[in-house]
Amino acid sequence: MAMNSTIISLLSNTTLVDATDQPGYSGTVKDAMCTFPTNFAEVDYISTYIYLLAIPTICVLGAGAAVMCIVVFTRKQMRSSLNVYLAGLSVFDLILLSFSALIFSPLQGCVLQGHGDTTVCHFFWRSTPWTLPISNIAQCGSVWTCVAVTVDRFLAVNYPLHSKIWCTPRRAATILVAITVFSIVFKAPMFFELTNDDCGRLRTSFLRDNKYYKEYYVTFGYLIALLLIPWTIMIILNVFVVKAVHKAYKIRRSMQGGKNNQEEKDRRNSLRCTLMAIAMVLTFLVFNVVAAVNNLAETVFEVSLGFWSPIGNLLICLNSASNIVIYSLFGARFRQMCVLMLCGRQSRWMEWLKVGRSMVSDWDGRDGTTRKTSLDASTALLSARRMTISNFITYPMSSRRWSKRSQSGAPHQPAARKDTVIYTSAQNRLSLQSTPS
Repeated sequence: MAMNSTIISLLSNTTLVDATDQPGYSGTVKDAMCTFPTNFAEVDYISTYIYLLAIPTICVLGAGAAVMCIVVFTRKQMRSSLNVYLAGLSVFDLILLSFSALIFSPLQGCVLQGHGDTTVCHFFWRSTPWTLPISNIAQCGSVWTCVAVTVDRFLAVNYPLHSKIWCTPRRAATILVAITVFSIVFKAPMFFELTNDDCGRLRTSFLRDNKYYKEYYVTFGYLIALLLIPWTIMIILNVFVVKAVHKAYKIRRSMQGGKNNQEEKDRRNSLRCTLMAIAMVLTFLVFNVVAAVNNLAETVFEVSLGFWSPIGNLLICLNSASNIVIYSLFGARFRQMCVLMLCGRQSRWMEWLKVGRSMVSDWDGRDGTTRKTSLDASTALLSARRMTISNFITYPMSSRRWSKRSQSGAPHQPAARKDTVIYTSAQNRLSLQSTPS
């Protein structure tokens, strides 16, 4: 992440002044060790506005949006492999945004105060050795979760039948756990990169100053594990997914009206989910380009790009906070669930969203659960066929008895069943209702 190189470069540019060499000093050596000479530099207004205004605002709003996404995607009726990945991505976004607000604002505040003996500087010095690694763990997890989303959509588009077996919610949860473990193990050395001296000031550790550590872990580790492999997978698979989606749209236009409404609706939902995943991954790639260039310039070429570093950090936070916009644009059910949770089903926004009663009529706002008592068309027709077969098996009638009853003119009265599938007044809705015996 660009914030790591930002803090390391800041520490390398901050020099300690020995107070015993200052004219007029009359204290002890111990007192001189813990003096905090102010080091005021020229104010960088771009960094100040970004770190003290833009990023805190984005982090607060984005954290609230991430919590909303987590609540929606973990609902029982939203359970799918893609939604499991999106829930995990929202958790990583929440962690990243929360800890970014704890890093950047104190960082710039300490810079403006000349790295002096102030409360802001002491908070920044004490908290950064553990907030910075946690934020990098969250960023690593979000990168590989985007890879998992890309693979999930690639399988769903190119292997639709096999994806029903391969891409299950349980397997998606297992992959998320594996991504989390990998991120923690891969970024664990960062907990030993920064330390505090005897006066509490932030300093790089012996490990971070090691030449081989910076060359192999910091440089090549970032290039391979966070840039080369995941970006290559996302770019290549998204090319295939975009081609498949374009081909599906052409087939859909050529076969307009040739399929039933339910099959066409399922196809549209699948394409919409795929487009949402494509938009999310492309947004991730675009917003992380600046941070990737900053890291390459500062770790490989040892060149600072100036104001591009705070811009890269801003784009990373903006990417994590903007995912809810993509979900809302492409996810009809996501929009419905958000409106139901925030405004209730009687809100006028429900009419604007054109939400049918078949999807939201059973929402219970008191305990936050949804009881699905409606069946879609395919399930209802299958149930009707099964009941017809069960009636025939339970009440067999030979051809001879049937002919006698037909000759006598007595109407045939089938045995009444308790639960039968009937049509209700709502459009395109089939439900289970109890009929009198």
